[in-house]
Amino acid sequence: MARPDFLDVYAGNELVGSVQDASPLAFEYSASWLARSQAVPVAAIALQAGRHASPAVQAFFENLLPEGELRHYIAEQKKASTLFSMLLEVAGDTTGGFVILPGGQTPQPASYEATTWEAMAALLGKKSASAIDLKRGHARISLAGAQDKTSLAIFEDEVPRLPLGTSPSTHILKPDIKRLAKVWHSAANETIIMRAAAKCGLPTAEVFYEPLTQSCVVRRFDRVAQPDGSLGRLIQYDLCQLAGTVSERKYEKEGGPGIARCTELIRQYSTQPAVDLRNLVAWIFFNLYVGNNDSHAKNLSIYRLPGQGVRLTPFYDLMCTRLYPGLSQDFAFAIGGETQPGAMTRDHIPALAEQLGMQPRFVQKIAKEVAERLPLAMAEAVDEVQPALSLGAKALADRLHRLVVSTTKRAALRLAV
Repeated sequence: MARPDFLDVYAGNELVGSVQDASPLAFEYSASWLARSQAVPVAAIALQAGRHASPAVQAFFENLLPEGELRHYIAEQKKASTLFSMLLEVAGDTTGGFVILPGGQTPQPASYEATTWEAMAALLGKKSASAIDLKRGHARISLAGAQDKTSLAIFEDEVPRLPLGTSPSTHILKPDIKRLAKVWHSAANETIIMRAAAKCGLPTAEVFYEPLTQSCVVRRFDRVAQPDGSLGRLIQYDLCQLAGTVSERKYEKEGGPGIARCTELIRQYSTQPAVDLRNLVAWIFFNLYVGNNDSHAKNLSIYRLPGQGVRLTPFYDLMCTRLYPGLSQDFAFAIGGETQPGAMTRDHIPALAEQLGMQPRFVQKIAKEVAERLPLAMAEAVDEVQPALSLGAKALADRLHRLVVSTTKRAALRLAV
């Protein structure tokens, strides 16, 4: 089959526009999309006719792809060295509301291949296997981020299924990280921290721990059941996409969005900015307390909820990175110019409040609430997850519990909350 020189972008069965094989990548809205009475732009790409090759185009499409070593792995496996080639090979069903297809193709009905947790565990147990290999070339599905993961569909019968082609999934399977030698039982870590966040009152994606594959399984919030039983896709963008920032610059120190810029974007797009910004503050302090130093702008997203407007999505990708030696001890965001969590004190609260456009007293109130809730939330999360864990993962859970309770107590004292 001849290699296409453009890709079509669909929202449902509507053609949004086309991606052109150019350097830099180019995008053009379809006339039918521009003619819609309620047409919305794709991320920060101006809703105008003509060819777009702006940084906003690069940021939107590049941020749909896996990052780092995973991207290099896919590039070698698929012989895809350009952004267009990578989109062609893997970015069919993507995070959010769009499907990307070779030019001239149209969306097809969803189809799935039933599997078992045992079968997936057997494949993942092979030395050279990764989660993305579970799809075995039957799917064009791209999940952004640096961590190994794959898409699954789990319906009422609870049988895990692999989506075929560009079929939408309901869950994301995230097995233990194997590419970093000193990172152990990351799936248990993430499951516990995600559950603790929910118990602290943060809107958080639902997760469970799957013991056979040793994975954190995340329910997708950008997929919704339709009246006919099919899965619909919700439009979602991470804050790097909206800021026009590619993933290799997602950290503030590399030029990515800082707290002030994230706040600005939420105010710009959210239809309930007061609620979302309060949750943002809680998220910042939760990450400081649990030792999640990888809490960058790409881990913040907004989505369009039917009948509810545009909102900050539930939080995701929460784990304690401080537990692992060799990972950065710097916080992803600078607070009053400080990136070392252990050096942040009450004196940094006014600077944070200024970045957020809030009163220091209000920011400190949220910091106190999270600090007070977290010890019990961690205890409950560990108790819920531990029965499914191996002995090694149980040891991690105990160590994680002690570390988070200790760091929360010390941080609360420094911040005088």
